[in-house]
This record gives sequence, C-alpha cells and structure tokens, in this order.
Amino acid sequence: MSRKPTKSRAAAGKASMSFGSSTFGAFSTPSRGTDLSYLAEPPDLSSISDANVVVSLKNLQKKDATTKAKALEELVTYVQAHPYEQDGGAEEAILEAWVQLYPRISIDNSRRVRELSHILQFELMKSARKRAEKRVPKIVGSWLAGTFDRDRAVSRAATEGLSSFLTTPEKVVQFWRRCQPQILEYSSDAIKETAETLSDERSTNADDAQTKYYRVLGSSLALVLNLLQKLDLPDLEKYHDSYDQFFEQDRVWASVAVDDTVVRQLSCQLLSTCLEKRSDRIEADLTRLSKYFVAEGLKSSQVGSAVDYIDALTQLTIKHPTIWTSDYRGKKSPASRLKGFLEKGSQGTSSRFWISLNKLLEVTPTDILPKDLDGALEFSKSMRLGLTRREESRVSAIDGWSTYLNVVRRFIAMLPSSQGRVKIAQGNIFPLTAHYLYPTPETSAWVSGSQLQVLIKAYTSTATSPFEDVTKATEVEWNQWKENFKTRIRNSLPEASKEHDKSQKLVADEGSRWFALTGLISDAHERTLGTDRPIPDIPAKYSLELLQDILKLLETRNWKPFGAAATVESAFKKSPRLFGRSPDGVDEIFGVFTSLLSRNGVELLQSPSAASIFSSINHLGQIPERKLEYENIWNANITALLKHTESPGVVQALATLISTKTASALAQHIQELQGELIKRCLMCAVGTEDSSWDLFNAVFTFNILTDTAAKRLAKELGSRITDASGRPSEGVIKGLRLIAERNPNILLQDEVTHMGLMTNLLSLSERFDATSDIATLRGLMESPSVGSSRLSGLVQRSLSTADSNSLTIDTLVSQVTQASAVSSNQNDQLERLIPDIKLWREELNIFLQRAPNQSLAFTSTLGGAYFLATPSLLTPTISIQRDRDGCSIPGRMAMYTSKLLATGLQLDSLPLLTQVEIIVCLSLTVELVTDQLTVMSEDGIWRSLSFDTTLSDAEGLVSSARKAINDMTEDASNWRDGTGTDKSELMHKICQKLFGEAKSLTPTSLYHARALSELLQALTEKHGFPSSGEQWLTNLDVLKNSPSTALPAVAVLGGLGETVSASRVVSNFCNRLVSDIAGAKVGEEKSLISLVLLYACMQIYDIGELPVANNRLVFAVKQVTSWLEAPEDIDYRFAAEACRCLQRLLPCIKDIYGSYWESTIDFCIYLWTKPIIKSLDHRLPEIHASLRLFVTLQSLEDPNDDLIDVLQSSAERRSAALIELLKIPREKDTQPQEIVDSMICRQVEKIPLEHIKDLSELYGLVASDSRGIQTAAFTILHKALPAAQESISLDVLLEKKDAQLPDELLSLLLDAPTLESYSDEALTRFPAPIRSYLLSWYLVFDSFKAAAHKVRGDYADNLKTASYVGPLMEFTFDVLGHSAAHPLNLDKAGFTEEHIREYDIRLAEAETEERNMQWLLIHLYYLILKYVPGLFKAWYMECRSKQTKISVANWMARYFSPIIIQDALDDVRSWNATQEAPADDEKELIVKVSDAAKEVLAGYEVDELQATIVIRIPQEYPLEGVIVSGVNRVAVNEKKWQSWIMATQGVITFSNGSIIDGLTTFRRNIVGAMKGQTECAICYSIISSDKKTPDKRCQTCKNLFHRTCLYKWFQSSNQNTCPLCRNPIDYLGSDRRTARGT
Repeated sequence: MSRKPTKSRAAAGKASMSFGSSTFGAFSTPSRGTDLSYLAEPPDLSSISDANVVVSLKNLQKKDATTKAKALEELVTYVQAHPYEQDGGAEEAILEAWVQLYPRISIDNSRRVRELSHILQFELMKSARKRAEKRVPKIVGSWLAGTFDRDRAVSRAATEGLSSFLTTPEKVVQFWRRCQPQILEYSSDAIKETAETLSDERSTNADDAQTKYYRVLGSSLALVLNLLQKLDLPDLEKYHDSYDQFFEQDRVWASVAVDDTVVRQLSCQLLSTCLEKRSDRIEADLTRLSKYFVAEGLKSSQVGSAVDYIDALTQLTIKHPTIWTSDYRGKKSPASRLKGFLEKGSQGTSSRFWISLNKLLEVTPTDILPKDLDGALEFSKSMRLGLTRREESRVSAIDGWSTYLNVVRRFIAMLPSSQGRVKIAQGNIFPLTAHYLYPTPETSAWVSGSQLQVLIKAYTSTATSPFEDVTKATEVEWNQWKENFKTRIRNSLPEASKEHDKSQKLVADEGSRWFALTGLISDAHERTLGTDRPIPDIPAKYSLELLQDILKLLETRNWKPFGAAATVESAFKKSPRLFGRSPDGVDEIFGVFTSLLSRNGVELLQSPSAASIFSSINHLGQIPERKLEYENIWNANITALLKHTESPGVVQALATLISTKTASALAQHIQELQGELIKRCLMCAVGTEDSSWDLFNAVFTFNILTDTAAKRLAKELGSRITDASGRPSEGVIKGLRLIAERNPNILLQDEVTHMGLMTNLLSLSERFDATSDIATLRGLMESPSVGSSRLSGLVQRSLSTADSNSLTIDTLVSQVTQASAVSSNQNDQLERLIPDIKLWREELNIFLQRAPNQSLAFTSTLGGAYFLATPSLLTPTISIQRDRDGCSIPGRMAMYTSKLLATGLQLDSLPLLTQVEIIVCLSLTVELVTDQLTVMSEDGIWRSLSFDTTLSDAEGLVSSARKAINDMTEDASNWRDGTGTDKSELMHKICQKLFGEAKSLTPTSLYHARALSELLQALTEKHGFPSSGEQWLTNLDVLKNSPSTALPAVAVLGGLGETVSASRVVSNFCNRLVSDIAGAKVGEEKSLISLVLLYACMQIYDIGELPVANNRLVFAVKQVTSWLEAPEDIDYRFAAEACRCLQRLLPCIKDIYGSYWESTIDFCIYLWTKPIIKSLDHRLPEIHASLRLFVTLQSLEDPNDDLIDVLQSSAERRSAALIELLKIPREKDTQPQEIVDSMICRQVEKIPLEHIKDLSELYGLVASDSRGIQTAAFTILHKALPAAQESISLDVLLEKKDAQLPDELLSLLLDAPTLESYSDEALTRFPAPIRSYLLSWYLVFDSFKAAAHKVRGDYADNLKTASYVGPLMEFTFDVLGHSAAHPLNLDKAGFTEEHIREYDIRLAEAETEERNMQWLLIHLYYLILKYVPGLFKAWYMECRSKQTKISVANWMARYFSPIIIQDALDDVRSWNATQEAPADDEKELIVKVSDAAKEVLAGYEVDELQATIVIRIPQEYPLEGVIVSGVNRVAVNEKKWQSWIMATQGVITFSNGSIIDGLTTFRRNIVGAMKGQTECAICYSIISSDKKTPDKRCQTCKNLFHRTCLYKWFQSSNQNTCPLCRNPIDYLGSDRRTARGT
C-alpha cells in the first residue's frame, strides 16, 4: 500500500459525492457522548475481513506517532482502493471501528496523525456514502473541531473534507443547525476532560499532555462560539438547556486565565457573543464572571490575548458595571487588581491595546478608583510602569500616553483639593515636557512620551484645565524651564575648552526642541482662537524673553556660542507665528538683525554663528506679515557685505542670503551685487576658489542673476570648456551642468553657441568616458535640444561622417527621443532626422561589390547562390570612414534607424518611396552584418568584431532591425498586390524593389535576393500563403532556369519554404530542373545554376517525397554521379552542390540498385582526404555537403543491398578519412567551421576502436584551438586508452619492463597554464589552451583506471619524474579560490558527489564555460587523490603558502576525503572478492571491511588461530596516512610481528596509498614465515598455547615439539625421552646447560 495519498480531496469530493438536503436528515437522531479519554474501550475488530486493515487499526491504538501515521496512510490508501462503485465502498465493520477511534486520533499530539485522521474521515465519506452519513452525528464534533486546529495543514484537511459537500454558506449554516445537539454534547463532554484523562502520564510528558488538553478545551469553546455566531436566536432557544449545561461548567469562563493564548482569546470572544445572544445567562453568572474576568483575569498573564480580554471586559462593564462592585468577591480590591494589570503593559499585543484600555477605563465605575492623592499617584505610577516597559513598542507610545493623560486628567477632576491637583500635574504631566526639553538620566522613565503629539496633549491637559490653580502651575513651570535653559546657555563651555563643540551642539539641540514644541503650541493657539475652548499660548512670552537674552549674550561673546545662534535660527524656522504677532520684544529683535554687520562686521562673518544668523534672516522672509521688515534687514546686510568682499566668510554669507526665492527680486536690483556674483562664479569654475560652489549653485537655483548677467557668465564658461591640453575642464563643465539643471534656457537661447557647446560636450563625453568628467557632462547631454533645425543638423553631420570624434548612436537617439517627447510637430521633423538615403546607398555599394565568403553557402537561406555571385574584376580601393569603434557609415545609419524604430517612432508620415528605400538599405546592411558575424571577417561593416562591445553592437543591430521589419509586416496581409492597408502597399513596393535589384549574378544582387528571402519568410509566417498565390507565382515569372532569374527564384523558394510544397507551379519547376540536370555537364555555369536551383526547390519537400517520377530521378542521379568518376576535375562549387542534390535525390530511389551508391560513398571519402589548395573557406561547403550526404545515406530505412555492402566495405577507409578531417588546420573560429567540426566530431565518435591503428596522431589534436576537434580527439582517446591498458599490463609482466605513459600525452602537460596568464573575464570563457591541458590530464587518469597495480606505480613514477602534478595543483587552487582563502563552496555551487566522481564532457558543454572548467578541475583533483595521493601529498608538503594549505586541507576533508575513503574501502572489497584460490600449503587471507569504522581487518589463519592486523583510515586521508596496528599476534615473536606491521605501513605509504599492496605484503610475510612449519607431535598443532611454533627437535627421529608440550610430557611420564622414538631428548639444550653450569 502506498504511504501517502496524492489525490486532491476537494476535487475528488466534488466529483464523487453529492450530499443533498436529504443528507442532513440523517443527523436528526441524537447520539451518545464522545469519549476522548485514553481509557476508552478499544473497538471490536473481529468483524473486519481484511487482516491488513485490522493490523493498521490496531496500530492506531499504539503510542508511537510514526506508527500511527503510517497506519493512517495505509488506511487512506486502502479506502481509496475501495471506492463506492466497487461493492459499495468500505465495509461496515471498518466504519464502526473508525467511529470509535476517530475522536481520540483527531486530538493526537502529532500534527501528521491529526491531518491524516481528517483525510481518512473524508475518504470514508466518499467510499461509504449513505452508510457513512448515518455515523456523522457520532463524529461531527471531532470533525468540526479539526477545522479549528491551530496547525494549518490539519485545519485545511478537515475544512476541505467538509467543504466538498457544504458548497454554499447556506448549506454550512444548515449543517450546523442540524448538528447543533451533537456539537453541544461533544463540547460539553470535551470541556469536562482534564489533562490526566486525555493523556496517559506514564507515556506522555507534562508539556504534551497540557498541549492536548488546551487543544480539546479550545475546540470545545470554538464549537459553541461558532454555534452562537452562525445560528439565529430561535434555533438557539431549541436547545436552551444544553447551552445552560455547557455554561454551567466553571472551565468555560475560567479559561480566560489559563496559560494558552488561543483558549483565552476564545473565552473572551465567547463572552462578547454571549452578551449579545445569551444575555440572560450572563446576568445569572455575574458573580462567576466577576471572579474569573476581574479577579482572576486581571492578575493572570494575557500575553497575546490582552486586546480581546479588554474588549470583552469593556462590553461586560458597559452592560453590567456591578462586576466591579456588588458582584465582586475577590480578596483584593478591583483597583488593586487593575493596577497590577496596568503594570504589565500591553503584554505584546498591538497598539489597539491602549485604545481599548482607554475605553475600559472610561466605563470603569468611579467608585473603585482611588479618590485620595496618594492613591491617584500610585495608580498613575502603575500605568507608567506598564507604558515604559522595555518590550513596549514605540509605535503604540502615542496611544498609550494619550490613555495615560486621560486617566491623569480624570484624577485631577476627581481630587477636591487645589494642592492635590497641582501635585498630580507636577508629578504626572509636567515631567513629560521637562524630559523632552532637557533629557537627563533621572527623567529617562519619561522618554517614550517625548513625542510632540503626546506633549501637545500633555500641554492642553493642564493649560486648558478648568482649574485655575493647574493653569497657574503651568505658567510657573514654563518660566522655570526658560530660566533653566538660559542658565545652561550662559554656562556652556567657552571656545578654549575641548568640549566646546559638544556643549554648543547640546544647546542647539535643546533650542531646536524648545521651539519645535512652542511652534506647535502657537499653531494650536491660532487654530482655536474664537472657539469655545481656545488653547492659550503660555510659552510665547517666555520664548521672546529667551531670544532677547540669547542675542545679548551672542553680542557680548563675539558671536562664538554657535549653539545659541542655532537656537535663534530654530525660533524663526520652527516657530514663525511667534514673530507674526506684535508682542513686546519682537521689534527689539528685528533691530538687532538690521544692524548686525554695521555693528559687528568682521567678527560676525568669521564666527561659527554666521550661518545660523543669516539663515534666520531667510526664515524671516517666509513670514508674510513681516515682508517689509525682511526687505529692510536683507538690504542692510547685503550692502554691508559688499563692503567686506575681501573678508573671510563673505562668500558663505552671500550664498546663504541669496538662497531664497524672495531674495531673487531684491538681488536683481543691486548692480554691484550682480557683478560680484559673476566674478565669484567664474573664479569657482576655473578652480581658483573651491568654496564658492554653494554660491554658484544658489545663484542659478534661485535665479539671482539678470538675463544679461546670466548670458555673460554662460558665454565666459563656454569659451573655457577645455583646458590648454584639450582635456575637459572639470570646473567649467560642472558649472555648465548646474546651469543646465537649474535654468537650461540660458544655454539654449543662442543657436550658434548652443550647437557648438552641445557638439563639443557630446564629443568630450564620449572621448573621455573613462574619466570622472562623464558624470558632470551627462546633465547637458540628456537635455533635449531646442529647435528642429539644430537637432537635424547635429544628426545629419554625425551620420554623414565617421571618425574618432563622431558622436555615438546612443547619444544621437537620446537627443532625438527627448526632442520628440516635447515636440508637437514630430511628423515635420522626421524627414530631416532620417539618414541621407543617397549617401547610405553609396557607402553600402562599397561592401555590396565584394565577393562573399564561400563558407556562407551552407549557413545562408540562399545556399549555393553564393557560388553564383561573381564580383566585377575591377573594384576600386576606397577608403572607408569609421568611428572609434570601427563602425562604418552604413552601420551607424542602420543602428540609428533601428534604435529609433525600437523607441516606437513610426515612418508612416514619410513618402512611400522614402520608406521603401530606408527599409531596403536597413535590410541590406543587416544581411552584410549577419554574414560578418557568421564568419567573423575583418574590414566589413565593422572593422573587426573581436571586441565584446562591437560584437554586442552588431548582434543588437541584427535583432532590433529584424524585429522592426517583422513588426511592419503585421498588417500587410495583401502584400502580394499591395491593396488594403498602407503596410500591404509598403511591403509590396519593397518586394518589387528587391526583385528588380536581384536579377544579375553579382554580390549586390545576391544580398538583395537574401533580403527578399528574409522578408518573404516573415510575411509568410505572419499571413501564410493562400492558394490564390499560385497566380502571383506565375506572374512573377522567375521560376526559370536562367541567369537573370536564378537569384530571385532562390529567394522565393527559400522565403516561402514549405508553404508552397503543394504548389503546382513549383512542382512543375522542380520537374523541369530534374530534367535539365539529366543533360547537364560539369564545369558549365548553366549546370551550376541548375544544381543550385534544384536544391533550393527540393528542400521545400520532405526527404524522399519529391513530386518527380522515379525514372527522371534515376537519370539525374546517374548524370551527377557520372561526374564523380573523375573527382579531381570537379571544383568545390560543383562538389558541394552535387552532394547537396544527391542528398535529396538518392533517398527517393533507395530501392533501386546501381553503381551510383558506391560512387557516392567513394566521392565523399575523396573529399574528406583531398588536400587543401585554396583557403579552408572554399573547402567547408563541400565537406559539409558530403558529411550531410553520408549521414542521410547511413540513416536510410530499409536501404538496398548495394548501399549496405558499400557502407560495410568502406568502413575502415571512412574512419581513416574522418581522422584526416580532424587534422585539417583551422585558421580561426567561425560559425561555418563550428558546424562542420561538430558534424565531424559526431561521426568520429562512432569510429570503432579497431579502426584506429595509431593513437599517437590523435594526442596533438587534443591541443587544437577548435573545441570541437578537442572534443572529438578526447572522446576517441577516452575510449581507447582504458581498452589498451590490458595489453600494456600484459607486456609489462611478460617483458619485465617499466610501463611508460605516451610521450605525446606527456608533452601536452608541459605548458601548464597559470592564473596570471589570463584575465578574470577570459577565465570565465574556459580558454581552449586550458581546456586542452585539463583534458590531457583526464586522459592520463584514463590510463590509470584500467591499469594493473604495477603499471599504475610506473605511471605515477612518470608523473613524479618531471613534477607534472605541481603546476596542475597550483592552477587548480588558484582558480578555485584556495590561494585567496575563499575556496569554492561545492554545496552552494551545486556540485554533488556525482560531479566529483564523474565528468561527462557532453553534459559539461551544456553548462556555462566557467562551471564547466570548475567541474573538470574538481574531478581531476579527485582523480589525483584517488590514483596518485603520494604525489599530491608531496606537493602539499612543499607548498609555501600556509593560507593555501589550510584552505586545501579543510576543503579536501569536507568534500573529498569521505569519497576517497569509501573508494579505498570498495577497492579492498572488490580485490578481496576476486582473490585467486591459495596454494595447497597456504591459507586464504581473510579480509573484513567496515565502512562505519573506516577500517580494514585482515587475518591469516594458523592452526585455528588468526594473525590479525587492522588498517585504519583517518578522516584527513590521503593527507594523513593510514595507520596499521596489530590485533592478534600468532606464530612469531613481538619483534618479528612489529617488523611486519611496519613493513605493511611502509608499503602503503610509499605505493601511492594502496591498501591492497599493504595487504599483499602482510600476506606474503606471514606465508613466508609459515613455510616448512610442521605440527607438534604431541598436541598435533602448529601454534602452542603461548602462540609459538614447534622449536624443539628430537636428534634421533627429527620430529619437532613445542617446549610447553614437551615439558608437560616429561612431567606426566617422569622421563626425559622422546614421545615417539623413546630416545633421550635434551629439553634445555646445550646452550642452556652451559649457562646453568650443568
């Protein structure tokens, strides 16, 4: 049975269930209560027929959650396998058992078990239908309770099951109504359960038991809550007693104080609902409700439920306030409980808590609140403690403090004594403002209330109080705060102090806060004037007094206390209404500002207070009521400044005073000021005064200069745009940018100046793009030119010439699009903005007259037509103009046109013929660029495409131009006759133009034909080719075999393609061409035209489906193959076209025998082996055509015997010929060459190994510059080298010589790449030399894989001799980041164990080049660790970089060591399985491999004992060597035994870590030691009890005995005789007797 159900429950339910109104009738009978206790009786399973189901149901009663989940999955699968249609679904006994199990399973602690229980319930409903419906009343409570499960997956499972048949809200309500008694019964029973009855304490921990209890309790409350919410009062009244029975349970309301958030929330929501629908019940339970919701609820934690709790308590208080008074029975007073609750704060809930709390406190009976001063202070303090708790959110601070202030105001109103009211305000309100104005650690408890909204409310709480004593106290406090602030200003540290700046900043900050608050109070005062409750402006008087004192202090201290000056600025900025009125003291302040410079002069300008003081004047200008005073003060200060122009600080003072809009009109009337500003701006731009940029910016931001002065400044800057060296002047350009950004008209008014300036700026921005100047130039470049004549002149000059100073196309397009966006007469401008068509044509002809590259004959849609185009003999050499990117004039014009069209510009407003010329020129340019991209040629539309930028530009031109032309074909369905739409007429005219220009066999006509073919293809793809097109083809009269119609015919056939395969005209043309071929002669131009046209015609049909009679085809094939008898007389054009035609003709006559099959194959082999006389471009078409011809013949289904025979007989010659193709020298990478190389590679990979006689000629090809050739050579060698190792190993063993890696292969490892040789960008492209080097290493390890152990050792010595491994390791760890201590994270990079173990060159080619290289490096590193770990370890020890060594060691241990260790263990396991049977006198070496312990246990049996060693592999293997230890020594002494262990360890260490070599050595040693050993003649064993061999020999019978055995014999027989011959035997030996003196 499947473990996991996969079917959608909801979908399945809708498909297979149809519960109707009759369904609810089944629920009308009452049911027994549901027992959720774990002690409930198990169901009777004896009636269930399926034993597997019985097992699963029994497993549901077990305690393990995994067992229960698996059982449920099995039951779901079982029920799904027994649908209703199959014998009525699940059997009755299963349903009955499930009804008893479901309630307990549905409340299990395992989320998965609960989810599956609801899924199974739904599946049973689907399967049993009516029978299951009858049992719904017994389980409806559990099912509905599941919908309230806190786990979404469980809730979703239960909900989806119910919603499958309760498809509308009406049905849902009806279901709840019908099931009301059962739901109430379940809820009443459930709420009676306890944690002890629900869970067995012997197997369930306390937390899990409590969780289950709260789950059941919550579901009980949720069910009753939903009943009350969903049903109307008449429905509820029917079961009035049942509801009373439920609500009589104390736990219903006691739940408000439990430790579960959700249960508490449900209890609160239930109370709110009951107040609406069960008010009578609430009235009867007020004492209980007071106990639980007031006494218990307030003191218990309400984290997460506080808002619900307060809302419920508020509603209860509104309707029954006696819960706080007469119904309250708590030990402590309700006020005490409330204080404790307030101290806890919002308890992690939202800001709505404080809003709700405010409502509660408003309705709370006044009788319970404290009425004395101490009580009020303590109550307020409790609330503050809650507000200022660390976990309180700052977002809710405003609401919290507003509630707090409301409570304090209430206390003020309640207290009868004046002294008490003032103390309340002083202790609970004034500290908020005091801390805001001057924060101290002592007042930090008030910090969260330091928000202006709170402070305004705090201010109005006392300032608008109906009690005069409170209002008076407010005035006293503000006066005191003013005096304290004045004292701090006076006491601020002097300039000589180190803390001077800090001290002044503190003063400035306090001043900012003071006037921010007083400004808001002034605003509130203004808004409430004339209302019934005006807000008095108490701080205004004290603020003016403060400013007067500050100004006196500043003048006294020479304006050095800049904090005080900043306070003055804050006053004007943040409290402007203070000066709008005319109270005492304002005029005195204005008088000080009027005489600022006349009295203080240089001292003020040089002081740190200057900026703030002059800014204050600017802020005064923003007060409408004080306009006259501002003008007087401004003029007085400017006049004074002009007298101090040489003083330090005057520039900043000027910049500040003119930095307002109101200053513009005043400044333009002072001529002396205008001259000074021009002078300062010029000094700034040329770099003589850096600090004046603020002034420069202000001058043009606020339009300070008159028009005359501005023009003069712009002219001066324009004349200085470059320095003496021709480089852009940064300062001047910055100045021009600022002018253009602020007031562009200054630069655009004069046409000559504007054009010269724009041209110079645009040119400079392109030439010096790499410098920082470009950032300052962009502002001017992106400003649209004004006036169509200026823009069109700029465009025409830029397109008609091309040199290193030419503007880029992007710049021109940007200018045009910006001008178009603001222009209303775009149509009139367009004709002047398009390129010069005549010049475009003239420049294009230079390229169109060149002979096209012949390799394009098989990449272009025109095919062999490229062979027909013959350039004129005399092509004059013309110098081609190019821009700095190497792009010619036609290329620039085409890019310009295509980018303009891409912006949405339409050509419809141009004359029709002009549109035609533009599209034709654009198409021709695109075709030329496409050919240059294909062959990567030099001196084309671009000088070279070897740079990424030029390559990207060329590709972008092709794609954007073709898209633009394709878009034009959208509405051109009548393009054949040009009727209907403008686009149809346009396309018709373009086709006419192209047909007319394609009638000669010249390169120009060739490209016109190619453009025509592309256009026809686009039109056909959009609109198809209707049957009425037959007449159009006939009228064209181009489907003829003649020089004048050859190119148009090829264009039509290539463009229309398969859409004309059913055309009668084309069919007739094809038949005529086949007939013409039958009489054609090789070498004639007419024959070549026939071949080209025939192939163009045949390719529109499927292979083998030509509409030509077979006899005609046979004659044509015979004629063409007759040419092949003298292949040396056929040039590349005829060879290519002959093969292309045969590729289409031969499949049509595959059943016909003849010699032409052999001739064709022989000709292909000839072409593959033919030497290159001309360039490779001429050979590629014939090679490509012959390969395609061969592939077609090879893949023919049911070929005739002649073809089969020739394919078999020529197989070896073909293989040799294909190898020769690999050897052809490649000049450069082009698309045609890549296509041919890929075809060659696919064929070479199929070459049988036996056809390759000499591998040495292939090694050099691995180093080819062509990736395709590299791949092909590598693929062959990858297969051949392992196959050759068997014979190499045999030769080494027979001839007893050392194996040697091929010299040709080793030579590829000599030129190792280094990281320094390549840029990062080049490395990401996986350069061919690096790829060749790494693939050569792969081939080296291919030799290792199948080689014998001895041969592997020889190969390792080869690599060690010339230190080949070191350069590979250095390059690997440089590229993979180990050298920089950032090794590649294989997990994040997506490299798995499979990537490490195997490298598939085909799969790797599908990855990015960088990932391909990384994969190969990773795999090679693995192979090195696997086959030559000793060489890696030697390199590691010699590595001088500690950083690299640490990175490599950690990287290896993490990713590679586990794999290498497993490979080593697997190798031992495989070697052990293939050991040869031992000789008769030897025993088998017993080897046991433990993957978990990473060790190999080897034992050799000696007389029923085992000499055993263990080889342990460390975690850092192979950097750390294996450890060999003895386990059980047998037959030899300790010294000999240790020498064997050391020998085994040494062999493994010095044989590239081969554990197998170590085991072989151990076996060889022990076998050698046991040679000639015989059994003891007494015990008949070789090994004695002391693990020694027999060493006492009888001199008479020569038998050997153990010393211990002989000693026991002497003792038992009481004689010193031999047990066998009975002759005396010397036990001690002569040496021992001598030592004892006997």
